[in-house]
Amino acid sequence: MYVFSIGDTNFAVDAAKSRISVAALANGMREINITIEADDDEFMRLTEDDDAPWSWALYPPSFSLHGLLVAGMDAAPLHGLAVDASSTDCECSLYMMEYRDVADLCLVELSAQRLALTGKVDFFGDSMPFAIDLPRAA
Repeated sequence: MYVFSIGDTNFAVDAAKSRISVAALANGMREINITIEADDDEFMRLTEDDDAPWSWALYPPSFSLHGLLVAGMDAAPLHGLAVDASSTDCECSLYMMEYRDVADLCLVELSAQRLALTGKVDFFGDSMPFAIDLPRAA
């Protein structure tokens, strides 16, 4: 199943628009770049009622993590990597009508089979959990 959830809402993932890349660098590091787009059809279904919790949004959410450097050039899976989302060494954001602050980001798994990450995102002063979980074949 393709999960892009914020709070109790699963927006699903648009696998065709989402990208995950891991590149080995000459300095012995790996650079991770992740862009995950929520599914447009699921977003429309979730927001068609004017009283729906996310009806204020015009577009589905998207998540990006770019320029994250981790040690090791091999393709070994990453598990439980805490990421400082406020670091200037990489760019991390969740966009939903504006860029939202991300905190407590954890790359639960990044392997040839799966991407899973969790964190918290700020919506109007309320810290909400979010999660992304999808097979890498996406």
